[in-house]
Amino acid sequence: MKLICLSDLPLKKIEGRNGLYQKDIVDRGTGACHFTFHLSLMEEGGNGSLHSHPHSEHLLMVLKGELKVRNPIEECNVPEGSAVLIYPGEEHEIINVFPGLTKYIVVYSPPR
Repeated sequence: MKLICLSDLPLKKIEGRNGLYQKDIVDRGTGACHFTFHLSLMEEGGNGSLHSHPHSEHLLMVLKGELKVRNPIEECNVPEGSAVLIYPGEEHEIINVFPGLTKYIVVYSPPR
């Protein structure tokens, strides 16, 4: 068993993503072998670039605010209290469409 105190974890700026920060809660560094778990914060107007995770399922669950997740074929809004599952290899881009900070959980399995 491992107790993790979120307030002790550093908030890291994610390079290559506009206005995105995260706390790495569970990853290979904590001894997890089957998933990673991040708390992400995206500033108003923040966004990433179109990308994919070839070998990982990717879940985004919005705790506060609203995200838009899109790919070349479709897009969906993910409001507070909702989640979106992105399949391995599926291209996606994440955009904060909320007028303020959006807070969300990110899970990858298997870990990237």
